[in-house]
Amino acid sequence: MFQTWKYIFLVSVAVFLLTGCGKSLEDQASEGIKAAREAFHTNNKEQNEEIEGTKLYKPVGFNISDESDAQNIVLNKGKETFILFVNPNETKDSQLFYELLHANEEAHIVAEEKFSDGDTFGFAAIVNHGNGTIELIASVGGAKISTLTNEKNVVRNLEAMMQIVRSIR
Repeated sequence: MFQTWKYIFLVSVAVFLLTGCGKSLEDQASEGIKAAREAFHTNNKEQNEEIEGTKLYKPVGFNISDESDAQNIVLNKGKETFILFVNPNETKDSQLFYELLHANEEAHIVAEEKFSDGDTFGFAAIVNHGNGTIELIASVGGAKISTLTNEKNVVRNLEAMMQIVRSIR
């Protein structure tokens, strides 16, 4: 009988500790924004793909859908889909996508940060859609990439997304 209670107690403590050790969405968001900021300012990724005249950096593990064109590029990584929109009429300092994000009054923005480097404007944002669905957005000038994901992929995805949009010239 004592062994059973000892086992139940140890399992309960382990479950309590493991659930307490998981990072909250706010922590993941903070780390994701930091990774995006570093990717924006580092800006060291060489373009390695071209779709109908649009040159960009495609990270390892990402695939470009055959349905893509120069303005709407669909990237896949595993089961995740990333939508890259390129507006050639916008300049490097365009804040159009940032303004559109803030025009949506229903968006529950968990975290966001604006970046600038000379005449280049960018931002990263994390929007909570509820039910564990998180939208990640990275934008530089007239390029914006977004995806729907879960909390555990925030940091890795946001960094790669900023690398992609930052590489478009």
